[in-house]
Amino acid sequence: MKTILTTFGMVVVATAACAQTTLWKTDTASHKYYRIPAIVAYDNHVIAFSDNRSGVTDATSWGDVGSVGNISIEVRHCNDGGQTWTAPRCAVMGFGSGNFDQSHGDAAVVRDRETGRMLIMTGSGEVGYGRSRVDVPGDYSKVLKVGRYYSLDDGYTWNGGDVTSQIYDLYRGHGNIFRLFFTSGRICQSRLVKHGTYYRLYSAVVTNEGSLVVYSDDFGHTWVPLGGADARPAPQGDEAKIEELPDGRVLLSCRRSGQDGRWFNIFTYADRQCQDGSWAEPVASEKHDGGTATINNNCNGEILFIPALDADGRKVYVALQSVPRGTPGNHPTNLERRSHVSIYWKAFDTADSWATPDRWAEGWQRHEITDGYSAYSSMALDGNGDICFIYEDHGVHFRLGSQPTEMYDILYRHLSLQDITGGRYQYRAAK
Repeated sequence: MKTILTTFGMVVVATAACAQTTLWKTDTASHKYYRIPAIVAYDNHVIAFSDNRSGVTDATSWGDVGSVGNISIEVRHCNDGGQTWTAPRCAVMGFGSGNFDQSHGDAAVVRDRETGRMLIMTGSGEVGYGRSRVDVPGDYSKVLKVGRYYSLDDGYTWNGGDVTSQIYDLYRGHGNIFRLFFTSGRICQSRLVKHGTYYRLYSAVVTNEGSLVVYSDDFGHTWVPLGGADARPAPQGDEAKIEELPDGRVLLSCRRSGQDGRWFNIFTYADRQCQDGSWAEPVASEKHDGGTATINNNCNGEILFIPALDADGRKVYVALQSVPRGTPGNHPTNLERRSHVSIYWKAFDTADSWATPDRWAEGWQRHEITDGYSAYSSMALDGNGDICFIYEDHGVHFRLGSQPTEMYDILYRHLSLQDITGGRYQYRAAK
């Protein structure tokens, strides 16, 4: 590793020691298009997901769900810590047939740590986020749809269907939500809260009223708004990610559309049963020196909170926030704005140091993964305490049908906490 000082503060730059693997490769000449990675890891196993957007013929909805054509979700498996991979296979098929099964993308994924059961929540259908609307309360025929799929064989085969009404009805009569989807990437599973068979799940839902959070105590069969259906923990937020803190608090980290940096907010439970509680007020982390200084790139990443030891052997936690830093200046497309995917990191030593959103605004350092056109990313911790990192890189901007769009290669890297922090911290196994 090497450390360099730039106008954006201290940066740890990856060297060749951190090998990367291309899992899905975009090739415009042969009409192969990929976006939006997600990842699950356990023991020495890694399971990677990506949208296959090769069926899109006209990027009328930026190439996302809602564009002309079809999108499917693919999966690849690895059983040796990221070294060798199975061939891609379809997990959830978009048939291009209209309605719910037109397209499925933006996979939000989790694997239950006790049973091995897996869950994908999808953005689905023929209506894109920008055109989603509810003309009559309870009529969701014109909205971006929501899918739910389960696997009992470690992600090789999947079964599920349409849960659009169930999810939109969570907020019916509470505001005016007419578009939403589960944010792609890692669904957070609690290590502390368990009611019944499963440990609690937390997921972010992006809506026209900001970033919201839902939880499930039955592994996604039913969901409940965290803080109640009227809670708006980040009303100016966009796509977001969730992490559980060691004392049970719930951290929300979300994209600030059209603005630099991230919003952070924290939910604190008021009872031991973890049923009631409240959100604080969101705080922006936006400074170029010490903040999560993403530069107006309209992009999301992943958040992890990892138990660690410092150089003196003291117990701490290290937060990791992946997101592209971006490129300064005025740029005509997202491709130029989205670049330099990085992992921002910050150490915390006590519960007081992470308890309120303002503690998350400053004190970050940055480990750069790539200096290329790069966008969405996700990461998960494997059984050895290593970080399984998946991200979009080598972006290309081109016209697809009547509209321009961007597509990317999907790459994988296997990292240690020492790699990311320049040797200052190492993973410790938490009981």
